Amino acid sequence: MKSILLISFFLPFITHADFPKPELSKDFWNRPSFVRSFIGDYGFRSEIEPRINKSEQFVLQEVVAKADNQLEDAITYLESRVDEETSAALDFALATMNYQMGRLTSSAQLYEQAIRKFPSFLRAYKNLGFVYLSLGRHEEATKNLSEAISLGEADGVTYVALGYCHLHMENFISAENAYRMGLVLLQESKDARNGLINCFLYTQRHSEALALLDELLVKEPNDFFCHRARASALLALGEEKMATVALETLRRMGQLKLSDHIVLGDLYHNLELYDQSLEVYEVALSQKDQLSLSQYIRVARILIGRGSYSEGFAYLDKIENIFGSGYSKKDEYEIRLLQAEVLRVTGKDEEANKLLKQIIAQHPLEGEASLMLGLLSWKNENYVEAEVHFQRAAQDSKSEVQALIEHARMMVSENQYSKAISLLEKAQSLKPQANVQQYLESINNLLSSTRIKL
Repeated sequence: MKSILLISFFLPFITHADFPKPELSKDFWNRPSFVRSFIGDYGFRSEIEPRINKSEQFVLQEVVAKADNQLEDAITYLESRVDEETSAALDFALATMNYQMGRLTSSAQLYEQAIRKFPSFLRAYKNLGFVYLSLGRHEEATKNLSEAISLGEADGVTYVALGYCHLHMENFISAENAYRMGLVLLQESKDARNGLINCFLYTQRHSEALALLDELLVKEPNDFFCHRARASALLALGEEKMATVALETLRRMGQLKLSDHIVLGDLYHNLELYDQSLEVYEVALSQKDQLSLSQYIRVARILIGRGSYSEGFAYLDKIENIFGSGYSKKDEYEIRLLQAEVLRVTGKDEEANKLLKQIIAQHPLEGEASLMLGLLSWKNENYVEAEVHFQRAAQDSKSEVQALIEHARMMVSENQYSKAISLLEKAQSLKPQANVQQYLESINNLLSSTRIKL
């Protein structure tokens, strides 16, 4: 008899966690335009930035001379010259040098001090935004980068950084607008391009994402981000075969994550490529420390659902060996239920019956064990007992539909067609299924022909 554990292999559920992570690349931080834009030469644009007097000009000349080879000495020298009365330009230079030394908190404080002294200090706002970005404080970074743009900043780096911050805060439309401007100004920026793709994915505009990705992969066929994003878009669009190809491409490139293995295994199973499915699952299963118990149970359920009973049962033993008794009551229920299913379908009725009764004693409201007991009783021609178990199973919403169907099948075997029809009609009212509808129609036809003969 076929396994009754209901395992639905629908499209793997896609969440934001499955999308490629929005990250700024090393190229972004090392790009010469960013370095020039951020650090510059400690000089100033007098028309829009604070003026400095002659003595401050001399101080800055000394700082620039020291900064090339003796940055720490330059910082110490400048710290002794900065106070509340000196130009915001000196605070800016000191903040920038602190940033270069990795002293982000001090750098932020000094940029803020420069802005207090000179409230329209464009570069101070911009650099403060980048410091907050480095600190992961995206809201403050957004505020300061936006202020820099409102004061006239128009470089692509600033727009890309602003898009990144908005994306992290899930302001997807604002992020998209910023990334688009970034791409206009930095046409080859992968950070702007990848950010825009993430905006499409997060706002479920998967077709737009896919069109852009296909175009990009023609130019850069080995781009890992694009392959991963393409797989996400295809999954969301229900294109299982193409999504499988995309993930398999990543796998052959050595870039498949652990969670991707589970999704790829599901996809191969959906396509009835069971050998490939099992191969991919086993890779994931070999990495105990990175896979949760619930995922182990899920894979065991898949193996059993596909009819790999010996493998599935052996794998359940493996779960217990790996995790011992360190799992929850719910997880234990799942494991015991799977063990009982394997015992039942492999003809070990007595062992299955004993285990199922233990499960019901501990989980009296769960219907799946009662459903299996009903099938065992029916097999052994204990029809009254089977009916009781099917009725109990039908009281649990998780097993109700299948319990009604199995109960109906038993009634057909007893030539009780009217009762079978009633049970199947109820099952269809809860969850319409094409195969069940065909079965129901065949029983109606059988009942009609029986009446005609009579």
